[in-house]
Amino acid sequence: MKVLHVTPTMSAEAGGPPVALRGLTTALAGFGVGCEVLTTAGGRFHRPPLPVPDVPVHACAASRLSSLWNSHSRELADFVDRRIAGFDIVHVHELWHHPGFVACRAARQHGVPCLVSLRGGLDPVALRQKAARKWLYMRLVQRRLLTSAAALHALTTVEAGHANALGVGTSVTVIPNGVDTDLEQAVDQLEITPFYERFPRLADRRVILFLGRLTANKGVDLLARSFVDIARRFDDAVLLIVGPNEGGTQARTTRLLEAAGVIDRVTFTGALDGDDKLAALACADVFVLPSYAEGFSNAVLEALAAGLPVVVSEHCNFPEVAERRAGLIVRNNVGEIGDAISALLADERRRKEAGRAGRRMVGERYSWSAVAGGFADLYRSILSLA
Repeated sequence: MKVLHVTPTMSAEAGGPPVALRGLTTALAGFGVGCEVLTTAGGRFHRPPLPVPDVPVHACAASRLSSLWNSHSRELADFVDRRIAGFDIVHVHELWHHPGFVACRAARQHGVPCLVSLRGGLDPVALRQKAARKWLYMRLVQRRLLTSAAALHALTTVEAGHANALGVGTSVTVIPNGVDTDLEQAVDQLEITPFYERFPRLADRRVILFLGRLTANKGVDLLARSFVDIARRFDDAVLLIVGPNEGGTQARTTRLLEAAGVIDRVTFTGALDGDDKLAALACADVFVLPSYAEGFSNAVLEALAAGLPVVVSEHCNFPEVAERRAGLIVRNNVGEIGDAISALLADERRRKEAGRAGRRMVGERYSWSAVAGGFADLYRSILSLA
């Protein structure tokens, strides 16, 4: 079986989706599924595509029109027209972008089944961003693409509900993201001294970690406001914000922290990967993601795999965090977020117990092997009906 995965970008600047796709395509080889990845390079992201072991990644140049239509690429459209008939399934990741439109249209023309992963694209908060443009695109294009797909993939039952509410009639299968369970051992064995030398204000402190793209929907503003009170409660608490800046979020957050007089206890690192990302996880005491909207966060899975207690908003769609006592679920409320973080910072035993619970949960349910097995079954089901 050969599957062509189509995604707007594989740049690390895009956060979790490229990391998730790398993990999935690598693990699918163990189930007899051959994968190739088709994506774009350039446009709004400057870093090169992430390499995927033993999986061809075709990175086509984004065109000037990509500023108007996400990841627009004439080169990618030509690739699809030439090559799509050689694949058994086309798997489109994320909505609204030009590569997905091109792939879905070509799949229909060539009779190749198409699976579409929603990846947060139908969340009400996401739909309010560029709302008029998305409303028009949904009416003219997107609904037809979703209706003609062989199946839809949702990361959570909540996301499946968003798809079903559209009434497109296409079946929706829920499969979560996965995580590299070797992350636990890698974090535990990492030599962290060089990281402290680069970011000295983190050493010998209680570290609150945010890891993700700095966008408005990630709730960075809520975390910054809650930290103002936490800084008063804990003299040794510091905030570590890891991720690429988008839409001026870092500047707005910095101004807020400067006005509150706590900017000297906050470290912005920009995007990190490799050992630097592992070091950020290793030095942290608590991970926080107070998103207003989320598909299914890779960063939360990575934090759990690293043994960190997590504080996540209810919009992260991860009720197991509370059920398995791996952390706390909060509303998008500054006081509630601050109280949850403070409760964990004040209780080392509770942090360790939550960290162990998170690692157990990830190992049991969210290994890439388990997730890839679910997709392999879904691919076979799609082909049996084709």
